[in-house]
Order: sequence, then C-alpha cells, then structure tokens
Amino acid sequence: MKTQNIRTLSLILSIVFYLLIGAAVFDALESDSESSRERALEQKLNELKNKYDFTEDDYREIERVVLQAEPHRAGRQWKFAGSFYFAITVITTIGKLWPRCSTH
Repeated sequence: MKTQNIRTLSLILSIVFYLLIGAAVFDALESDSESSRERALEQKLNELKNKYDFTEDDYREIERVVLQAEPHRAGRQWKFAGSFYFAITVITTIGKLWPRCSTH
C-alpha cells in the first residue's frame, strides 16, 4: 500500500473516531437534561389535565399542537444520532472557517 493511501486511510479513521467520541460526549452531556425537560413537560401536562378536567380528546388536541410546535420533529435531539450529526456539523463548519495553508 502506498504511503499516501495509508495517510488518507489514517486520516479518515481518525475523523470517524473523533466523530464517534464527540457524539458519545454530547449524548452523555445533553441526554439527561433533555430527558428531565421531557419529564417536567409531561408532569405539567398531567397537572393541567387534572386541574382543568380535560377530556382525552382535549388532551390529544393540546398534545398535537405542542408536538407540532416542537423544533425537533425527528425526535430527541441529543440521542447518539443527533449528537453524531452535530459533531459532523462542527467539523465541517470549522473546516470552512480555517484558512487553507499555502504551499507557495
């Protein structure tokens, strides 16, 4: 195998490893916070349902409206897949911001 191919493969593997580690870190840091916010929202909805004596249809309508207003319609943002996507976004954004080295 050529030296250039080995370097390219090493770089690709390093980036993938970095992305996996970054996704795991964001998942660990943000997932619990997101879960606690979700539990608090569920508790508040149950309190409102009991306080105002909502019917099941009323509750489903309120739930539908709240879910449509949710910015992350694909699901929870800080699961591993979302964290991995964020890590990729960071790498690609940083790559655009760094000036290219000139070999002249």
